[in-house]
Amino acid sequence: MLPIYLSIEGLYSYQKKQEIDFTDLTEAGLFGIFGKVGSGKSTIIEAISFALYGDTERLNKQEKRTYNMLNLKSDAATIVFEFLNFEGRKFRCIAQWRRRKKFEETTSLERYAYEWKEGDWHPLESSDGSEMTHLTYPNFRRTIIIPQGQFKEFLELRGKDRSDMMKDIFHLNRFDLGPKVSVLQRKNNNELEQLKGALSGYESVSTDILESKQTELQSAQKALELVKRENESLENEVKKLTESKRIHGELQSKKAEVQTLLADQPRMLQLEQELHTYEQTNLAFRDILNNTHLLNKEKEKLTFKIEQLSAKKQDTLGRLEEQEREWELIAVDYRQLEVFKAQLEDYKQLLIIAQNKEHQALLKKRIADGKPHLAAVQKEEKALQAKLQSEESRLETLKNEKIDTNILLAMEAWYQNDDHIAESIAELDKQLAQWRVERQEIASEFEKDGVTLETWESTIHETEQRWQDELTTLQQQETQWNVQAKLAEFADNLENGQPCPLCGALEHPFPMTAHGAQTKTQDFSNKQQEISRQLRTLRERYQRFTHLSLRWKDKTAQLEQQEINLQQWHNRRDTHRAQFCWPSFSATDKTAFLTYKDENRVAEGQIKVVESTIKEVRTQISLAQNKIDKYKNSLSEFEQNLAVAEGVIRQSEAQLRVLQRRDFEKHTETTLSTKKQTIEQKIKHLEDSFTRLSESIQLLKTAFASVNAERVAAKEQFQQLYQQLSVKQAEISALLKEFGYSDIIQVQQILQKNMDIERSRKTLHDFHLALQIELAQIADLEQRVANDPYDEESYQEKRRLFSLKREELELQMRLTGALEKECMRLQVEFAKKEKLLDLYEKLNLRKSNLTTLENLFRGSGFVNYISSIHLQRLCEIANVRFHRLTKNSLSLAINENNEFEVVDFLHNGFRRSVKTLSGGQSFQASLCLALALAENIQSLNKADKNFFFIDEGFGTQDPESMNIVFETLQYLHRENRIVGVISHVEELKERIPRSITVINHLEYGSQIQSNF
Repeated sequence: MLPIYLSIEGLYSYQKKQEIDFTDLTEAGLFGIFGKVGSGKSTIIEAISFALYGDTERLNKQEKRTYNMLNLKSDAATIVFEFLNFEGRKFRCIAQWRRRKKFEETTSLERYAYEWKEGDWHPLESSDGSEMTHLTYPNFRRTIIIPQGQFKEFLELRGKDRSDMMKDIFHLNRFDLGPKVSVLQRKNNNELEQLKGALSGYESVSTDILESKQTELQSAQKALELVKRENESLENEVKKLTESKRIHGELQSKKAEVQTLLADQPRMLQLEQELHTYEQTNLAFRDILNNTHLLNKEKEKLTFKIEQLSAKKQDTLGRLEEQEREWELIAVDYRQLEVFKAQLEDYKQLLIIAQNKEHQALLKKRIADGKPHLAAVQKEEKALQAKLQSEESRLETLKNEKIDTNILLAMEAWYQNDDHIAESIAELDKQLAQWRVERQEIASEFEKDGVTLETWESTIHETEQRWQDELTTLQQQETQWNVQAKLAEFADNLENGQPCPLCGALEHPFPMTAHGAQTKTQDFSNKQQEISRQLRTLRERYQRFTHLSLRWKDKTAQLEQQEINLQQWHNRRDTHRAQFCWPSFSATDKTAFLTYKDENRVAEGQIKVVESTIKEVRTQISLAQNKIDKYKNSLSEFEQNLAVAEGVIRQSEAQLRVLQRRDFEKHTETTLSTKKQTIEQKIKHLEDSFTRLSESIQLLKTAFASVNAERVAAKEQFQQLYQQLSVKQAEISALLKEFGYSDIIQVQQILQKNMDIERSRKTLHDFHLALQIELAQIADLEQRVANDPYDEESYQEKRRLFSLKREELELQMRLTGALEKECMRLQVEFAKKEKLLDLYEKLNLRKSNLTTLENLFRGSGFVNYISSIHLQRLCEIANVRFHRLTKNSLSLAINENNEFEVVDFLHNGFRRSVKTLSGGQSFQASLCLALALAENIQSLNKADKNFFFIDEGFGTQDPESMNIVFETLQYLHRENRIVGVISHVEELKERIPRSITVINHLEYGSQIQSNF
């Protein structure tokens, strides 16, 4: 990641918007952010983390984070951060929130992310920084931006936590194949179990069974061929006998059918005679009888129609006479209709006159009642105007006596600043006293052990040298005694005649003897252990004194810096008090100012009360004026309405035509309305009745004329039908004489038979044809059976033998088919069994291989192994710088638990925990590891440049170590590494060419200044 731009507004001490352009800073490879304690340096990297991940180390979500992070003088906070990721893609992250109306409440955090594409910012679906940097927030803090106090976190992490971190950064989870192996094992085991179940169904399938079934099939096929030949021979014989039987049976059947036809021949002759008579009669009489029948029906219809029309004529005539009588009853009143309408209009005008007279009385009463109310409201308005003038005069007097607010605010700001300076001085005095006590306690620790701060190191070195000399002497003496003991052992093993292993002599007159060698060796060992114990104790004292000495130096430096700060605050207070410019008040005693402030508060309260009273009086005056205008407008409107009502009465009286007003002076409005309604109902009744009767009479006259005309036409048509019937009767009598029938009834009986001529003719034709065909067939069949010696018993015997042979054939075919199916089934099952056995062997082999893989990947062992390789590589890279920083006295290593240890070359290369390192050594080790880790990430992401931020004071380094650290940081620029340093150490600021300084202004908050 490479930062480009950062803006901060409303975050912690950043009241106003501050911007940082990282482009010029990162070009130098090494840059710094400097400022005093509490100036807001660490807020810069916290803002970067918060914009990327929405998280921070100082506060969590349960601690009202957005409220506590928001500047107390700001209403909103905004962070904008732009950067390039390892792929060279440009991103912008924005975090913002604001204060609600209630001071302690804030809106929820809003975070947005954008990517620069095609000359514009395009929003991203997710604002999660891990998707842009490919680092989680904890690993981002360990590798890119390391917050204050967290620099040693990676060094001191436990083995498991460090392994988890390495998995996340280097994507080692791809090597965690244990879950995948488990899935494959479960799948393989399930397949094995299924195969076992499947193979259990093939226990009856074997090579011997298959060969036995194939032999049975061959025998059955031979037997089947023999039975088929015998069956075919019998089948041919049966077919010949069956044909002979069919011909004999057909001959007997034909003879019986001819006898039946001959028996039916008389009936056919009778049918032929009846058909001839029916055809002759039907041709002569059918049409004339039908016409006569139709004329009779038409005559009956006309007779009925004439009767109905006569009745309808009488009914219409009666209704017409009734309607004419009803018209005579209303004719007299209908002639007076116009008079009635004039009376109706007069009644309407009389009603208008009565209504307006009543309205006039009401208006006169309301005018009389309203004038006293108007006078009372006018009097109230004059009193309110007088009160308003009085209150306005009082307000002017109070404002003239009011104290100057600008002076009050300026004095209050001065006193608050003075209190802040006094509190800071008191806090520094308290801290100085505490640090002096702590430094004295450290010095007393040296006095307890009988050494001083100046001589403790030389004293311990002299003691250590003395013990080392004594240990060397003991080791030399022990070596001599060990040689003598070995020689004595050779002497004890010598035998006469055997050569000496040292000189080769065969005789040994005076062999060497060693007395008390074992006791002496034990003494040497005890003394060496005692000296080693003393040396360990001495080293422990050295480490403790070293730690105490460093603490004493730190406290001394802190005291000196704190005394300088205290003097600066005293100077600041003197300067501040010199700016006091209010002679009526005291710079050291603000009692008079507080009294002055209280009086001003009381005056302001009185002004607010008077202003509220004036506002209320003005509201009352406005209401009174509105009432006056309302009353005046109402009275004017009443008088106008009174004049209008008088004009309406005169106009209505002039429009009367029939009635006189004086005749109805004593009538009420209700009485007039009732009479008006009566006239209206009478007029409506006359008009409706006239219209109804006129229409009804006209319709009845029209209907009477139509019915009478239709009745006359029906009578004329009846006469014509009567003449046509007479002609038809004469024609029928002539036909009866011609065909010899006595009367018409005899003809009707013949015609009622309704014979189907075509069907009867076809029946007769079919009968004669069938008889001829049957006689010809009988002659042919008798000729065919003349030379056929058919025997029924022989036929039945052959059929019985054929049936048995066919059953035998079917049985043999079923047996052969069953054996064929069984052989085919066995062949298929045997092939399946062989495939299953082959697959079972493969799955068993795979099961063995998966078990081996399971043991290899169990408990993330393989991932931890890969993680340890990465950690060892980190140690190798880190040791290149760490050896140079420690002058080859220390080295970093990894133990079997993936935890860091230190190899101490000054003490025979023994290993010890990194927690035993001093503060400066811990910083050096952490710096080297952090740089190595960043280098690995750069290589992993294939980035040309990488960014690394350190938020540490560097106060634990002595001048020589500081030089080495600074040279290391400068050397990083050649490795395409960019390092930002946050510190308050002035010496480091002078040595870094490009930097920015953060200044915390009392009024405007933290401000950023460039130093290049």
